[in-house]
Amino acid sequence: MKKIYLSMALAVCAGLSAQTAHLSPYQKKTMNTERFARPVNTGVNHTLLILGSAWEESPDLGDEIAVYDSERNMVASVAWRPEQEGHTGMAIWGDDETTSAKEGMLKGETFSIVLFDKSEDKMSALKINRWERGDDAFAKDGVSVVGSISSNRVLNQELELFQNVPNPVLNNTSISFYLPQNGTIKLTVSNTLGQEVLTLSNEEYLKGMHSITMDATSLSTGVYFYKLEANKTSITKQLTLVK
Repeated sequence: MKKIYLSMALAVCAGLSAQTAHLSPYQKKTMNTERFARPVNTGVNHTLLILGSAWEESPDLGDEIAVYDSERNMVASVAWRPEQEGHTGMAIWGDDETTSAKEGMLKGETFSIVLFDKSEDKMSALKINRWERGDDAFAKDGVSVVGSISSNRVLNQELELFQNVPNPVLNNTSISFYLPQNGTIKLTVSNTLGQEVLTLSNEEYLKGMHSITMDATSLSTGVYFYKLEANKTSITKQLTLVK
């Protein structure tokens, strides 16, 4: 039975990590998340498979699952689907060592899993009761299979700024953020000297997920920082521009 689990996990890994490959209709549906952004493809990943039989209470259609690193950066996301007997697979992205920013997980770093309940607009931490294979430590080309999982506690949904995709940037990139309540947001881009070079947005937004496209054609090759300010809170992340 464990060989079957492993074969399924490896199949998931091959399908989800090859972003340029043709995806099946099922894979496209699982990648169509609304609460969580799509993680950046760093080319290094660890496969996580949650068996359909692992859930104490199975998610509903429209619910989403995400993985976070130890610094609360999202490194994997998937929309739950009842197909494939309820099995859920995702690629947890590792750090891209060619850039100075931390886009993904480091070797041996532990990850946590959350569930977003769409109907109740609620996010909960998930507790792993049993691993069929592997554990919660990231490893390049690693495979972890969850045999039993349950909801642990409800989490406060806070302001989130996701890693831009794609990164490194050639000409354009998408920056996504989650706003826990209605409010004015300001999204700016600065160079390494702290000089603001672009203002991407400065207006009112409704609660929820939003995505803004950044046109980087006017900028030179180098490292930049994008900052989100909302409701007296600010978050900054780094991107790399190459031409």
